[in-house]
Amino acid sequence: MQNSKSRRGIFLVYTSFVALCSIVIVAAMFRSPSEPGNAVFLGLSLLRLVFAGGLLVVFVFFVLLFMQGIKDREWVDRTLATWFGGGRFSKATAWLAGIGLGLGWIGCFLPSYRAGLLGNHWNRIQPLLAFILPVSIATLAVFLLLRSDVSRRSLKISSTFRLSFVLFFAGVIVLGLMLYTKYGIHDLEDFWYGAGVPILASQLLSSLLAGMIFLLVVGNRNSTRLDLAIFILLYAVTAVAWADEPLQGSFLFIDQRAPNQVFYPFADAAAFDVASQFGLIGQGIFIYNTPFFDRSIYLGFLVYLHTLFGQNYEILMIVQAALFAVLSPLIYLIGRSLNMRAVGFASAVIATLRGINAIAASSMTDLVSPKMIMTDFPAAIGVALLVLFTCEWLNGPHRKWHYALWVGGAIGLTLMLRTNALVFLLLIPMYALFRIAPQWKTWLVSSVLILLSVIAITLPWELRNLSRGGTMYSSILVKIQDVIRSRYSAPEPDSMSPQEKVLSLVTFRQTGAISSLYGDSRVAQDQPCNAVICFAPKHFLHNVVTSILILPASPMLDDLRHVIKESHPFWRADWDGNFTPSSLFFLVLNLFFIMLGISVAWKQRRLQGLVPLAVFTFYNLSNAFARTSGGRYIVPMDWVIPLYFMIGILFLLKETAEAADIKVAPLFDLGNDEQGKTHVHESRSPWLQTTLILSLLFGAGLLVPLSETLHSPRYAGFDTTQALRERETQMAEAGLEWVQINEFLKNPAAEILVGRTLYPRSYKLGQGEISFTFYPYTIMEFPRTGFFLIGPEGQNNILLPGGVPDYLPHAADALVIGCREQNYIDALMVIVLDEPGAVYTRSPMSELTCPLRQPVCENNSVCR
Repeated sequence: MQNSKSRRGIFLVYTSFVALCSIVIVAAMFRSPSEPGNAVFLGLSLLRLVFAGGLLVVFVFFVLLFMQGIKDREWVDRTLATWFGGGRFSKATAWLAGIGLGLGWIGCFLPSYRAGLLGNHWNRIQPLLAFILPVSIATLAVFLLLRSDVSRRSLKISSTFRLSFVLFFAGVIVLGLMLYTKYGIHDLEDFWYGAGVPILASQLLSSLLAGMIFLLVVGNRNSTRLDLAIFILLYAVTAVAWADEPLQGSFLFIDQRAPNQVFYPFADAAAFDVASQFGLIGQGIFIYNTPFFDRSIYLGFLVYLHTLFGQNYEILMIVQAALFAVLSPLIYLIGRSLNMRAVGFASAVIATLRGINAIAASSMTDLVSPKMIMTDFPAAIGVALLVLFTCEWLNGPHRKWHYALWVGGAIGLTLMLRTNALVFLLLIPMYALFRIAPQWKTWLVSSVLILLSVIAITLPWELRNLSRGGTMYSSILVKIQDVIRSRYSAPEPDSMSPQEKVLSLVTFRQTGAISSLYGDSRVAQDQPCNAVICFAPKHFLHNVVTSILILPASPMLDDLRHVIKESHPFWRADWDGNFTPSSLFFLVLNLFFIMLGISVAWKQRRLQGLVPLAVFTFYNLSNAFARTSGGRYIVPMDWVIPLYFMIGILFLLKETAEAADIKVAPLFDLGNDEQGKTHVHESRSPWLQTTLILSLLFGAGLLVPLSETLHSPRYAGFDTTQALRERETQMAEAGLEWVQINEFLKNPAAEILVGRTLYPRSYKLGQGEISFTFYPYTIMEFPRTGFFLIGPEGQNNILLPGGVPDYLPHAADALVIGCREQNYIDALMVIVLDEPGAVYTRSPMSELTCPLRQPVCENNSVCR
C-alpha cells in the first residue's frame, strides 16, 4: 500500500483535477451560449444556468478540499479512508463512479440522433455528462491506486504481458508497412471486398458487460448441466433475435417487384436456390444445368427447407436464421473448451449481435447474413465445429482420441459448403503433430481417423455422382482448376465464360479483367501483382485487416447505418486505405487487446489455446491462394478475432481488479485439463466407437442425395399437345388460334417448354437489374416480364414483352412458346397451368416467325 506522502499526493491531484474539470466545463458552456429566445442570464438558458451553478459549487468545494489537504496530512488520510477505504460510504462512491462512467460515456459519445425524446435537448445535457465521465474515471483510478500493490504481480503474469508486447510491436510494424505501401490495404481487383460485419461500440460494451456479469455470477463452475442450460439459452435468444430481424432488400435479395411484390433471390443466391428447385420437381439437384458440383450439402438443405416450409422466402429465411443461430452457442462451447467460459459467453453475445447487424446491413454492404441463400454463413458453423472438436481432441489426444473422428466430420461438412476447407485436411493434422509429436503412432492413427471421417461424410454424394456418370471428387478438382484458370491471370472478357462474367460482375470491381466491360480507362493498365508470391500475401494481409476492422474504430455510440455509411469507409471495396487519427488509434488499441488475448491463450492453454487462431490462419491462407479477401469471404472465420479480443480485455480487467484487491472468480477454469485426471474406462471398444461415429457421419452425408428422392419427376410423360388443346379457348381469347400456334412451332428456332416458373419480375421501359449478363432481368428498352423456367430442358430464361401480368405466380407450372435467342427464350405465349390458369401473349404482337420482332417504344412507353 502507498505511504502517507504518496496518498496525500494522490488526494491533491484528484481534487485539483475535479476542480479543473468543473471550471473548464463551465467556461465551455459560457463560450457556447443558448439560443437567444431561451437565454435567461449571461446568455444561458435556465437549465444550463442550473448546471453551471452546480459545477461552480463543485469547483469551490474541491478547491477547499485541495487547500485543506495541503494544510493537514492526517485529515487527508482520514478522508481517503472514508471515501476509498472499503466502508459503506466508499462502496457507495465506487458504485456511483461506475454508474457515472456509464452515463458519462453515453453523454459524451451518444450522438443526438440516438437520444430519442432528449434529442432536441441533448446539447444542453451533454456538458454535465462530459463532466461526470472524467471525474468518474479519476475516482475509479484513485480506488485502484490506493488499493493496489504492484509488488504482488507474479512472474507468470509479467511474462504474459511481455509476450503480448512483443506480438503487439511486431503487429504494429507490419501494419505500419501496410499503411505506408498500401500493400494488403487498397487495391482494385476482383474478389477484393471491404471489412466484415461491424460490431457497434454499444454492442461491444454490452458484450463485455455480459462477460463480466457471467464471471461474477457464474464464475468458473464446471457443470455440464449449467453449460447445457447456457447453450439452450444462447440458442433460443439468438434464434428469436435473428428470426425477428426483417429480411432486407439487397443485391442477393433484390427489392420486391410486380407482379407479386415479394422478395426473390438474385445472382448467386438465385443459382443456389434454382439448384434446389430442380430437386423439388424430381430432377435431382442441378446448378448451372450440371448435376456435378461442390457445396452440395447446402443445396440439399434448401430442398428440405422448401419441402417443409414452401416458397415464401421471408418465412424460409426466418427458419434458416433460426437454425443457423447455433453458431452463437457453439462459440460459447469453444470458450468452455478453452476453460474460459466468461470469454465464450461474451464472444457468443457478440456473435448474436453481429448476426443482427448482418441482416440489418444487407442493403448497405456486400456481406452475407443468416438470411441469405449463400454458403458462407453455414460455413462459419462448420468452422466453429472444427475449432470446437479440435480443441477437445488436443485437450487429451489419448483420452479423447474419438474427437479426431469428429474433427474429420467437421472438415467434411465444411468441405461440402466451401472448397477452401480442403486446406484443413492437410494443416490440422500438421498442427496437431506439435501437440502429439512424441507419440507419433497416436498422431498417425488420429490422422487416418480424420481422413476416414472426411470420406464417410462426403462418400454418399460422391457415390451419387459416380452413379450419374461422373467421377468421384471431380467437382473439387474442377473447382480448384476453375479458380486457378480465372484468378491466377486476368483473362480477356471475350474469353470468359458466362459464369465467369457473372462472378466478375458480382464483385463490383473495376479491374483489368473486366475493364473493357465497364469502359473504365482508369484500370486499363496491366496488373503488376499477378504472381502468386505477390497476390497471395496481399490477400492474406487484407483478410486479417478486414477481420480486425469489424471491431469499433471509434468510441461513438453510432447506429449501424452511420457506422457503415458515414463514420468509416472500411466497408467500401474501393476504400483507399486511409485512416483518420482516431480510427487509426482504435485500430492499434484493438490490435493490442487481440495480441494480449493470443498471449493469454498461449500461456494458459498452449497449442490448444491457439487452435482458433490456427484455423483462422489456415482459412485465410486458402482465401489468399484463391485470390479472394474481405467481405463475405471472411465470414466463416472472422468471429475468431472478437474471441481473442475478449480474452485480452477480460484478462486485463481481471488483473486490474485483483490489483485493487477486488475479489472476482478466476477467468480460467482448470476443470477440463487432462492433468490430474485418471483415464475413464470406456464402455465401448475403440473399434465399435469408431464404427458408430463413422456410421453417423455417413448417415449425415446420406441426407444430401436422399433429398433428391423426396419428389417424383413432375413432368415425366407430360403431353404438351393435350395441354394446348385443353386451353384452346383461352388461347383464342388471348389472340392466337390453335392453327397459328401449330404453324409457328414449325419454325426451326421455335420451342415449346414446360416447367416451373421462378422469380417472375416485371420491368418498365429502360428498367432492369443490370446492363448485361443477368438474363432475363437485364435493362432493355421495352416493358416486359422475365422469369426462370426449370423443367426437362433444364433452366431457361424467359422474356415476355408487354405489361404486368395479372397472375403469374412463383413456382407454378407453365407452358412457354417462343423463339430461342442466344441468352433467353423470347416468348410468344406463356400459359399458367395451375387451377386459376392464365394465358399471356407478347405485346405488341409480332409476326409469327423466328426471330420475333422486338418492340420499339417511345419515351411515353407506347410500343409498336
